[in-house]
Amino acid sequence: MAPTTDLQSARDELLRRIGRNVVNFQYLEATLRSMIPALSNNGTLSELKIRRTKLERKHKKSSLGELANSYHEKVFRVPSEDLSDDAPTEPWLAFSVQIESTPDDVAMQKRALASLVVERNRLIHKDVLNVDLTSKVQCESLSARLDEQNTRILQQLDQLNSFRSGLRDAAEDLRRFIESEEFLAMLRGERDDA
Repeated sequence: MAPTTDLQSARDELLRRIGRNVVNFQYLEATLRSMIPALSNNGTLSELKIRRTKLERKHKKSSLGELANSYHEKVFRVPSEDLSDDAPTEPWLAFSVQIESTPDDVAMQKRALASLVVERNRLIHKDVLNVDLTSKVQCESLSARLDEQNTRILQQLDQLNSFRSGLRDAAEDLRRFIESEEFLAMLRGERDDA
């Protein structure tokens, strides 16, 4: 028996929404994967790229949950001093990007991202497999949940992309400063107190 037009339409909309949400979850994962190596690094100038590459490799196959945890550990951690007792033989640089926030706000941020991880896993491993595509009611019910879920995914992506944009701007400002005469004068110990 061929599905009715209403059922076919509900099923098509459900499949479209599933695809949209899966793609947006992939964007969320890729955004976290690209941001994590840029959040902190330290070492001599020759070591920085090596350390970043190692971190990129480490997270290349990480799950969304692992990436979310790593992101929160880096962004909301208490700063520590990882300074070596050995005097470096070449210039040494350390940086980290962190967000100052109340413990309640940190917990709320972590819950929001962790909730999306759970929802993503439920969608992929349960909802898609268990929905009855011959039931208009089930198709419409899951479609409504997917619309609500997509709103939360997009909010998280907007937050991360805004943060990433700020990171890019700060990195560009730092690059310009390092290439400036002012930076060279500072390295030489010259000051312009006039």
